[in-house]
Amino acid sequence: MDVLEKLKKHMEWNESYYFNFHDKNNQLTAFMRIGNKVNKDEKSMFFYLMSPTMTGGIKIETPLDKEPWNIAGLKYQELDQDRWRLKYDGPIYNPPDKPIDVKMDVTWEALNPPMDYKECVNHEQVEMSSNVASQHYEQFGRASGIIEINQQHYNIKGYGERDLSLGIREWGSPKIWMWINSQFSATEAFNITKLSVEEGDVDAGYFHINKKNRPLIKSDIKVEYSRGTPHKFNMKLYDKKGNEYQVAGEVVRYGMVPVDEKMVLIETLSKYHWENKEGYGIAEFLVPKP
Repeated sequence: MDVLEKLKKHMEWNESYYFNFHDKNNQLTAFMRIGNKVNKDEKSMFFYLMSPTMTGGIKIETPLDKEPWNIAGLKYQELDQDRWRLKYDGPIYNPPDKPIDVKMDVTWEALNPPMDYKECVNHEQVEMSSNVASQHYEQFGRASGIIEINQQHYNIKGYGERDLSLGIREWGSPKIWMWINSQFSATEAFNITKLSVEEGDVDAGYFHINKKNRPLIKSDIKVEYSRGTPHKFNMKLYDKKGNEYQVAGEVVRYGMVPVDEKMVLIETLSKYHWENKEGYGIAEFLVPKP
């Protein structure tokens, strides 16, 4: 039995499907995830919206059933290789306010080929990241459709990121991880993950320019905190050919997603600057609970 087949039999083997997008005109951000732990009879979801006046979300776990992409009002449909339909119908919560009624029907269309993180790492780094995800793919795209919040309609047009990860998902395994992405246009975007475990760091991602995914193999990220949460971060990203990309990020707003008794995800909408260009995207930080 090879290593991958052995991992697939682990109780915490997880199949994770994540999407986000930001509509700059409406100042509305959505991020969502469906995860299936097929050996644990468990599937889970979270769905969050952020705006200047509201951050609300929902997080639920249920037993597995015959609809792995449909849980608690959140539903994915793969229309073809490069397009997904994302739907939600139900409440989200922003305590102590009343539940917020949300309906979403958005099409997410890829703008670059999927990026396989294996193009960025060596065998040792694959082993180091095996308790977080054995297979990891990233892609940026364009979102369009409608979101209704408490019967107020928003026509959605924006950019976002899609993440597919397959493997063991033990949230407490890394000391910290940073997953950061931004879209500057329909032809320029980046994604970087920095995973810190006891054995060291694993860096992987891409910078998409000139119609190509350029695999990123190293990142230097300096984070400034305010009241215990990330506030600003400066990055130097390096690709396989030695090119360097300097990107500055600033958190606009954030939501917190508890993942287990020890760890919490801080999901931020952040604004980025690279070569006099402005972009928006999600910067995600997995940190120990305070």
